[in-house]
Amino acid sequence: MRLLLPFVVAAGVLVAPAEASACSCISWGKPKAELAKANGAFVGVYLGRRPVNPPGPTTSSIDPYLYTFRVDRRLKGALGKTVEVLSARDGASCGLEVRRGQRVGLLLRRVKGRWESNLCSQR
Repeated sequence: MRLLLPFVVAAGVLVAPAEASACSCISWGKPKAELAKANGAFVGVYLGRRPVNPPGPTTSSIDPYLYTFRVDRRLKGALGKTVEVLSARDGASCGLEVRRGQRVGLLLRRVKGRWESNLCSQR
């Protein structure tokens, strides 16, 4: 048994998953330039979220969610009193990181008729 232990440990190291990558916003430019490139922007309050697809047996940080915000100040784009924004489930995959009732600024892009955003576009 003692002779097997080093091999078991070595095998565990060889099959261990690679280090997870996190969200990186390194390419984010100056705020005015980013606002000019955005299709929409607002300052508002986060109200809640729901998954786009019914939850399955496994979940991932990249699972798509619709985040709902009350729009307090429209900066750009055609926005109503509330807006739904598609983003990943959490910040590990650059999804929005917000708490219910939190006031945030958000830059948006319009993709296939839906507003989308991510952690790098959150202020």
